[in-house]
Amino acid sequence: MEPESLRNREDLTQVEKYQQEILVLQEKLRASVQKLEEYEARLKGQDEQAQKVLMEYQARLEESEERLRRQQDDKDLQMKGIISRLMSVEEELKKDHSDMQAVVDSKQKIIDAQEKRIASLDAANARLMSALTQLKERYSMQTRNGISPTNPSKLQITENGEFRNSSNC
Repeated sequence: MEPESLRNREDLTQVEKYQQEILVLQEKLRASVQKLEEYEARLKGQDEQAQKVLMEYQARLEESEERLRRQQDDKDLQMKGIISRLMSVEEELKKDHSDMQAVVDSKQKIIDAQEKRIASLDAANARLMSALTQLKERYSMQTRNGISPTNPSKLQITENGEFRNSSNC
């Protein structure tokens, strides 16, 4: 019966080996579970940190976008002001130009009238000079011929600058 006892002993040794192996495996499993829990906790912490960083970046991005929107609104407002001022200045310049053009037109009418008056005076002057020359010639002929004008004819100037002999009337 010894072989049976040997067998039982071998079986017992084998069972002990298995039990020891199970204990080692259970210990490894416990260590693995503990490491897994540590990794999960670390991963959770990293995830929370990443989420926090992401939220901070998101907040900064939103602040930057808002600041850019405000700056753009300010620039748009400034441009509208500049355009408004330019349009106002343009209107003033147009009005000034119109006023100056009216003054120029008025002065041009005066110049045109004065040019006509000068031309009329030049024509009257030419007629006067011609009549004076005729009188000088007549007077000089009469004095050369020894005739003294006893009843000299009187010349009159008409409204349009022509001479008229009063004895012919």
